[in-house]
Amino acid sequence: MMEPLLIALALAGLLVGATGTWSPCGFSMIETIGPTGHTGGSRTTLAACATFAAAAVLGGALTFGLLGWAGEALLGAGGTSAYGLAAAVAIAAAIAEARGARIVPQVRRQLPIGWRSAVAMPVAAAGYGVLLGLGFTTFVLSYGVWALMGVSVALGDPTAGLVAGIAFGLGRAAPIVILAPLAERRSGERACEAMAMRPGLLRSARAGDSLALLVVAAVLLASAGTAGAALEGAERPGIDGASDPSVAGPALAYELDPGRAIIERGGSRVEIPGSDPAIGGPHAAVVRDKRVELLDLKTVKTLGSVAAAGADALAVSRRWLVVRGRRRARDVITAFEIDGSGRLGRRRAIASTRSPAQLSRPAVEGNTVVYALAKRGASSLIAAKLGGRKVKGRRLLSSKTAAYSGPSIAGSTIAYVETTRARQSVRVKSLRGSKGRRVLRRHSGPPTLWTTALGGERVYVTLVGRGGGGELLTIRR
Repeated sequence: MMEPLLIALALAGLLVGATGTWSPCGFSMIETIGPTGHTGGSRTTLAACATFAAAAVLGGALTFGLLGWAGEALLGAGGTSAYGLAAAVAIAAAIAEARGARIVPQVRRQLPIGWRSAVAMPVAAAGYGVLLGLGFTTFVLSYGVWALMGVSVALGDPTAGLVAGIAFGLGRAAPIVILAPLAERRSGERACEAMAMRPGLLRSARAGDSLALLVVAAVLLASAGTAGAALEGAERPGIDGASDPSVAGPALAYELDPGRAIIERGGSRVEIPGSDPAIGGPHAAVVRDKRVELLDLKTVKTLGSVAAAGADALAVSRRWLVVRGRRRARDVITAFEIDGSGRLGRRRAIASTRSPAQLSRPAVEGNTVVYALAKRGASSLIAAKLGGRKVKGRRLLSSKTAAYSGPSIAGSTIAYVETTRARQSVRVKSLRGSKGRRVLRRHSGPPTLWTTALGGERVYVTLVGRGGGGELLTIRR
């Protein structure tokens, strides 16, 4: 999501939220939270203001974030048509706001007044804040509320929804927490009287909403061309025909054509006979003549080799050489320990699965191997621990609606490709926790995102075209 659009959504959310202060619920909150609404004095007022503001932000984040997530699940990541639709919604709402049109549909539900006598005021204020932050559970004073909800769904971007929702919650809360402590003072009374008695103030607020929505629409229309491109946020380093990247410090390895392994470092480029190159630590590895060759990364001299008929993907580190191969209709991942002189130890089984299930290209860092397992109707991202008597694996992610592929690892961080029915994305996450951050996205379908390599500041990913040709892309982490 481009930064200008997030800024525009945040601005619109703040103004639209603040316009809600003119609602019956907004006025009642100023009186309820203020010193005249309870017997707790200024301390209770300040505590209630704090819980109200936090809960309003939470309510906004829930509403708009979930709408963005729902749009992503139902419609996929926003493309040209989605941006155009979102812009049309924003423009229509801006026109209605500029004309001061009556809000339709209107929610006429009031806040439950009994809460303030049933529980402590800060607790009641938190409940009121959630209801006002949700946006659609009480009076609506701006078409901007419905417009921002529609934009969140159309874009299908939970991040954009969260930004709009947090800003909306802040805008909803700010005037109330400013005016509530002043409710018994003359300045506060004059402010509330002006809001209630001077309709021009509300018209001005709605005009501000209209202008903010037009800014959102303008940014959406300006972004529509790039949103429909194959990739958003990726750079092309000019390596056409390259695939299966591998990174070790400043060095980058990839396969340029079948049988041509390339290592680039410090502006120099070395070609090594072999396929499926991998680099890590002081080592490089390639598949050559039904064997896997372990090489010194600096000199590219052979340190050792192992028979590996059917090998088609490698990963290597200072201590381990990891090989994926095909044996009798099975995908198999095995590891060989590397001693200080570069000799390879005995074979250690990591994973095996029978067709049509598949194992992805592995990646290794330290004693941790990561790979993806694709079965019929389910996909998993798995980390296996080497170094002990028994190789132990644990699922990092598992899904029946998304496919995981092409993982890479650097330190305790992994990158991988997530594919759903509607879109593909490259994500970066820690070995623990959720799905992580999305650093690149596109619509599903050719060309296809495939294998990744995780560097210090960038993620490399293979883009596979319809004819099977590859291209390396790079993305800032």
